[in-house]
Amino acid sequence: MRLKAYICDVLAREFYNWSAFSDHVIDIELISSVNHEYPKRIHKLLQEKIDALGGAEYPYDYILLGFGLCGNVLEGLESKDIPVVVPRAHDCITIHMGSKEAYENYFNSNTGTMYYVESWIERNGLKKERRELDSLGLGGTYEELIEKYGEENAEYLIGIANGWKDSYKKALYLDSDLTYKDFSQEVRLLAKERNWDFEQMKSDHSLIKRMVFGDWGDDEFLVIPPDSMIQQSVDGKIVDFVCCNRQNCAVDEREQISSM
Repeated sequence: MRLKAYICDVLAREFYNWSAFSDHVIDIELISSVNHEYPKRIHKLLQEKIDALGGAEYPYDYILLGFGLCGNVLEGLESKDIPVVVPRAHDCITIHMGSKEAYENYFNSNTGTMYYVESWIERNGLKKERRELDSLGLGGTYEELIEKYGEENAEYLIGIANGWKDSYKKALYLDSDLTYKDFSQEVRLLAKERNWDFEQMKSDHSLIKRMVFGDWGDDEFLVIPPDSMIQQSVDGKIVDFVCCNRQNCAVDEREQISSM
């Protein structure tokens, strides 16, 4: 098969590595994680790229999207002509942990955990405390905020930006043999600075491996037929789809109902 993959760049090393062992021809295009706080921007970009494949030089059998729900970046995406494959994942942490079950089990047993992934740190740095203010157009240094909004308002905004730290009590560092540098000591020191516990765990690339190998079991992946739109699922499957043109829908609706 010839596959086109649009993936978040924090999955780049893993996707490139396992694609090299795949029997399929995979053209990978990275989407910058700089846009992480702007899911609507990523959604728009992905839709534009999917639409543009209608005139691609090489016909693709499937489009792979290396994203989880991630602020609903997948919600409403539609491919007119090419089926799309997405992992059943809440976010990239699920993908780095190897399955939605692994993520959910850890999350339920370790509430208040901040997750740190090597590939995110190497591209974006370790500390991004005020990115949420940037996404609202309120970013800048403390001095810049004072100049714009006054000292009292600046202190309030900085308090909001830093307040999230109080909701966490542990830093989990997911390491990988594919990254050039070990950031565990930096994360450990950051956890100590914030009075958090520290834990280190190996990333599990099995979900990425199955994705690029074409091993798309229904429990781990959703294959969306052409002329269908991705939507968030209300059950444990995380993602689902709805047909945009019922006459062209490739899914037998009766089969769907009988499986409920």
